[in-house]
Amino acid sequence: MTATLEKTQSDLAKLVSLAQRGEEIMITSEGRVVARLTGVPPVKPSTGRQARLARLREETATGKTSPTTEDILDDLRSERG
Repeated sequence: MTATLEKTQSDLAKLVSLAQRGEEIMITSEGRVVARLTGVPPVKPSTGRQARLARLREETATGKTSPTTEDILDDLRSERG
């Protein structure tokens, strides 16, 4: 589809909607194409990365937990008497 710059300014919402549905809009000014309006394909979630991270967490997990800051401070206080 081709639209003049003036038409683009007045019908921008409609043209963006068309672009989202896959239409390519060529925008002209003084009879020359000056821009192209196209949609952006939807971003697919990266399930591969998420699965890989989950697998790495399972493989490297030791089951151990670190003491909390409060635990460390309690130990230091009890040592001081």
